[in-house]
Amino acid sequence: MDAEKLHCYSCGGSFAREELQYRPSGRGAYRKVAYYCPICNEKEKKKDQLKATQYLVRKSLPSRPANFQLRPAAWNK
Repeated sequence: MDAEKLHCYSCGGSFAREELQYRPSGRGAYRKVAYYCPICNEKEKKKDQLKATQYLVRKSLPSRPANFQLRPAAWNK
């Protein structure tokens, strides 16, 4: 019996179902069935990790320089 073949969502390669990893894409009714090959799955994990790191760095920085927060008149310059 031939194994079910599916395509990688990223590279489009054809793989057996057992070789692919399912990664949900989207939310709710817009969720897509996305299967990734091992190589593309690792790339997606690295992308997700990078996005999380960028978010944490962005949130850790103040919105204005510290000296501007003490002098509201400087905001209008």
